[in-house]
Amino acid sequence: MGRGTAVIFGALAGAMLIFPGEAAEAAAQGLSLWARSVAPVLGPFMICMLMISSRIKGGASIRVLMGWLCGSPGGAKLTSALQPGKKTALRLAALTGTMSPMFFLGTVASWLNDADMGRIILLCHILGAALTALILPRGEKAQKAVPSPLPLSSALKESALSLLMIALCMMLGCVSAKMAGCALPRLPVWTAAALQCTLEVTAGIEKLIGLSPPHLPALVCGACSFGGLSILLQNAAFWHPCGISLGHLLLIRALHGAISILLCLFLVNIL
Repeated sequence: MGRGTAVIFGALAGAMLIFPGEAAEAAAQGLSLWARSVAPVLGPFMICMLMISSRIKGGASIRVLMGWLCGSPGGAKLTSALQPGKKTALRLAALTGTMSPMFFLGTVASWLNDADMGRIILLCHILGAALTALILPRGEKAQKAVPSPLPLSSALKESALSLLMIALCMMLGCVSAKMAGCALPRLPVWTAAALQCTLEVTAGIEKLIGLSPPHLPALVCGACSFGGLSILLQNAAFWHPCGISLGHLLLIRALHGAISILLCLFLVNIL
């Protein structure tokens, strides 16, 4: 895994040296997207969630609920702190590898110009995570966490660091997608959009909505539920001490994405 990672990032660095202008442009686009559509929506909400979660007693259930409100990687941080066994960690990772409701109700709803559809996609996203966790084998009960209240200054600092991590991951995902496009200039537009969603989901969803394919809400829901490598890497950093690898997270999120697509197709059709 270590050598493979070195090869992948070596190839990316080499591509950036060959196409420096395109790499810089893609990084700027990722940063601009973060500044326009992610930081303004998630920043203040993340601070509120940190202030609340640090003052609430309880075990996994409370932390999963807070994780749903915070979104990734906040959910992974909150639940991995319970130090669960591997089976329980897999279920918690399935439950909390989600995106913040503010992203769906704010950013996605705005891009679709449909507030109701933003709510439907959010519902399918959360239900998909719950069903994914139910499919996985049960483990031992996670221990309860002792709250450690954060002062506002610490909540501001943690939120800033989380937002910075998100920004860097978005830039990396956008650059990776652009370098793949430069290496494969004849890549079909739909394949390019799918690749963008796989690497960096926010930019991928924006591109997907611009193409306006059939069953767009279900595809957006599936992309959000998979999360893209930029989000998976953030979550993997917190789950690694619990024995959860990036490969585990890829399988969990792929299952979550498939279930969410089916749920969204069903709900959109009946509503």
